[in-house]
Amino acid sequence: MRSGLSRRDLLLGSVIAAGAVVTGCGTRSGAPSTETFTAAFQGSGAAEGIDPGVASLFIDEARMKTVYDGLFEIDHTMTATPRLAASSEPNADGTGWRITLRDTAWHDGKKLTSHDVLYTLARVLGPPQRSPFIAAATLAQVDLSRCRAVDDRTVEIALRTPSFELPLALSAYGTKIVQDGATDFSKPVGTGPFVFESFEAGRQFTARANERYWDGPPSIGHLRLVSADADARLAAVQSGQVDYADNLTPSAARVLRGRAGISVRSTPNSGIYFFAMKTDRAPFDNPDVRRAVMRMVDRDELVKVALEGDGEVANDVFGKGSQYYAELPQHTYDPDEAGRLLSRAGVRDLSFDLFTAPVDFGFVEAARLFADQAAKCGVRVNVVIGSKDSYYADALKTGQLTMGQSGPLAIPNHFASRLLTTAPQNRTKWADPEFDALYARAQATPTVEGRTAIYRTMHEILYDRGGFVFFGSTHWNTAARDGFRNTPAAVPNSHEWARFDKVTA
Repeated sequence: MRSGLSRRDLLLGSVIAAGAVVTGCGTRSGAPSTETFTAAFQGSGAAEGIDPGVASLFIDEARMKTVYDGLFEIDHTMTATPRLAASSEPNADGTGWRITLRDTAWHDGKKLTSHDVLYTLARVLGPPQRSPFIAAATLAQVDLSRCRAVDDRTVEIALRTPSFELPLALSAYGTKIVQDGATDFSKPVGTGPFVFESFEAGRQFTARANERYWDGPPSIGHLRLVSADADARLAAVQSGQVDYADNLTPSAARVLRGRAGISVRSTPNSGIYFFAMKTDRAPFDNPDVRRAVMRMVDRDELVKVALEGDGEVANDVFGKGSQYYAELPQHTYDPDEAGRLLSRAGVRDLSFDLFTAPVDFGFVEAARLFADQAAKCGVRVNVVIGSKDSYYADALKTGQLTMGQSGPLAIPNHFASRLLTTAPQNRTKWADPEFDALYARAQATPTVEGRTAIYRTMHEILYDRGGFVFFGSTHWNTAARDGFRNTPAAVPNSHEWARFDKVTA
């Protein structure tokens, strides 16, 4: 790591100083304070957003959960747990659910009602906007025309097709409940633990404690979330500019371990790195080419070198450790088998672009290492480096092969948001009628055992001829200044991750 402060570090310092003026808090001498708590997350520049229906970056989600609540949230086991939903019950055939709401209020004092839930569903499922609503595919089975408010605190959600896992769908990204009639999300009003104050993409977000929060008011008076790259997050927590740093690289975690005044925690199986083959275009519209790529990836070397050994080998199947995960034989590096599959596909002198960007640690290193691995299989991979500020938006539509990282998701939500034909985050452009039909059948199956068998078949399809190559799962490293209790240390995407309303000094 660099020994001095970078330009980005100086920018981070100026953001924090500016934020101190905004909130009326002076600069700190280093002692823990519950008046203002500052946390640093991986920034993504202009690509960051604050609309809960469309924003999907980790830092976006951290902001969303300060301002908003969902009906349900996913816990660290990827199981749906109630939040704004006080109770929920399906009908006999899974074609409808009755949900009773908690007695709580919006930040502007209005009561939360069933009409807010119906408006949120209508917004997600209504006409698409320039940025697609993330949960549109996940909630596609909802029949808006038959949903109704029984009373102010009871809502009935009707479904076009049966689903005994609606709470999981209602806990996915993009399902935070917004106020009835809300159209301007530049100054969001929510029911969450903090009240919005300011937001500047790529720089910072500030909020103050919601003293009337239904789950207990936060001990922190003001919360500031700052955008910063990996080096800046390390430097800032070392110097005391921030109280908490999320998603530290393995080398940064090593630097901080044992350092006086700082606690580092590492949560295993918290992220998964992947290559994404776009299956709607050459050369990856041929399933044998996709199978060949799965055999030309040396996962052990990628984890050891590109991920600095801070993780475990993955196996092209999403969700290890979660409900419905399918244990399958490990895919291994096999140049001979890759060559045989390419010959069967009738492909010679294969070459393609790999589009990536330095949006997280190891991306560029993994891309270049994979290019070397593919070269040993007689395949030429041209690594193309994009802008980290717009990479994730660009990667949805750009190129043949891209890269990405995901935090844990409930496996049904992963299928619905990324692999159904209509999924808005369909990075592999996967469109498979058999797969879509299996998903619908799983949703209509009332028993966990029955759904487990169907999801295993879906995993087997992807493992055989899908577009994702999941090559490594990683640890999630966080650091907090000593003196604070209950700082988040959980798998990302879970309810417990990036929650600061229980932090105390």
